[in-house]
Amino acid sequence: MNIYTTILLRSLITIFFSLFSVCALAQNPLGFDLDDGAKVVELSFIRESNLIIVPIKINGEGPFNFILDTGSESGMVFDKWVIGENNLVNARTVPVYAADGNKVTDLWVANNLSINFPGVSGVQQSMLVLQENFIDIENVIGVQAHGILGSEIFNRFVVEVDYEQKLLKLYNPKDFKAPRGFRKIPITLENFRPFVKATVKQEKQKTADVKLLIDTGASSALFLDADKHDNIHLPKKTVDHTLGRALVGVIEGKIGRVKRFNLGKFKFKKVTTSFPENWLVSKRGNKELGTDPRHGTVGSEILSRFRVIFDYHEKVIYLKKASGFSESFKFNSAGLNVLAVGEELNSYFVTDIIKDSPAVKAGLEKGDEIIAIDGKPAFFYSLTDINAIFRGPRGRTLVLIVRRDGELTRKELRLKPIL
Repeated sequence: MNIYTTILLRSLITIFFSLFSVCALAQNPLGFDLDDGAKVVELSFIRESNLIIVPIKINGEGPFNFILDTGSESGMVFDKWVIGENNLVNARTVPVYAADGNKVTDLWVANNLSINFPGVSGVQQSMLVLQENFIDIENVIGVQAHGILGSEIFNRFVVEVDYEQKLLKLYNPKDFKAPRGFRKIPITLENFRPFVKATVKQEKQKTADVKLLIDTGASSALFLDADKHDNIHLPKKTVDHTLGRALVGVIEGKIGRVKRFNLGKFKFKKVTTSFPENWLVSKRGNKELGTDPRHGTVGSEILSRFRVIFDYHEKVIYLKKASGFSESFKFNSAGLNVLAVGEELNSYFVTDIIKDSPAVKAGLEKGDEIIAIDGKPAFFYSLTDINAIFRGPRGRTLVLIVRRDGELTRKELRLKPIL
């Protein structure tokens, strides 16, 4: 798990929860269709940091990389240059404010967009557009990302995600038949987002029944709000760190492990879990809809252990174990985090270091550039590769060449479990 990216994408979207009327304007799910009357379309996606990244074209231009996100009520464009000027003429402007009342930025609502990806076409679509892109998400996930596709896809199609094969299947709902070998789990839909009931068991605590957002846009396994459930508490052993950056500021928190997590009949042990502080999510239920409060999020580090089918029309998901289902939940054994920079996103800089971690003992510092790992130039690695190396086994020693203040230095980094 990349400790820096765990909640970045989700925290970006949460600021729009109070803008439901705007989000409702910024989608037109019925404008999407499978080409040539097809019953199902299959397409490949890019998998980075457990995120589903789909190349799309907007108004015939592209392709642009968009993240397929069940946690987003609406599609959004990070870079305004992706949208033609004609689609921003007389566009509605929506201000975004931080919790302290200070204005953070403005959004446009771009209309009459044509959106296409292999086998799928959307007409007269609308999307939210950042007037200024300062989130630099490509530095966090290691690939270019230009925006988000949200509920407009899941509302229109039955969506199957095969993380291992990096394949998406989009079904026309009337032609979809429930598959064999999958387990069906009921969900609820609130503001176009899917929620599921699950249970969490922590050491010396009663089992907690929780309501969780199912979020393909959250790269980590599990997020819990320790303030909003009597049987959810911070684990005895946790790590302080920055969970991510949002439009409204830095998201701080802790990471620990929960003893057990059950999703339907599927059981997981020792799950790495994020406990954000001052979480930017709605912590109350919706009285008008008769809904319960949300206790957290189940993210893609759990979802990617299945083949998943989202069927909003029947209000269910289908799950089938993938080959990686039983793998242990790993956490960064180095105690550092890096960002990818440069045109090719293959230069890597240390951005965060965990207190009393192997990175501290090795003498690494924030701002160090990683030049080589075990004799291999860093630019040969993807960000996903480097994060996997830093989750390596206890006792492995990495020889790093780092650049600091123009000088090259050799550092020995001995990996050790932090959680």
